[in-house]
Amino acid sequence: MPAYVYILRCRDDRYYYGSTSDLAQRLAEHRRGRVRSTKPRLPVELVYFEECQTLDQARQKEHMLKNGRTRRKVIDQMIRSFPPKRLALFA
Repeated sequence: MPAYVYILRCRDDRYYYGSTSDLAQRLAEHRRGRVRSTKPRLPVELVYFEECQTLDQARQKEHMLKNGRTRRKVIDQMIRSFPPKRLALFA
């Protein structure tokens, strides 16, 4: 079953990193304010996602993005180069 790692840009211009097996459902939860971490920072905007083969792989990728070894410059480049058409599927 496919899984996803994703990045949201919050109202305060900070990023939220997450992983899920159902990206559309998880985005809906974020947008409705049902996720404690992003509720006070609404609205949120999906800026990047990546499909992984398993949820474990998605969680590993999420951890890599969060742990500080992936520099902000690299993350910004990933977001800038991500095709906007793919994001439109979850708008």
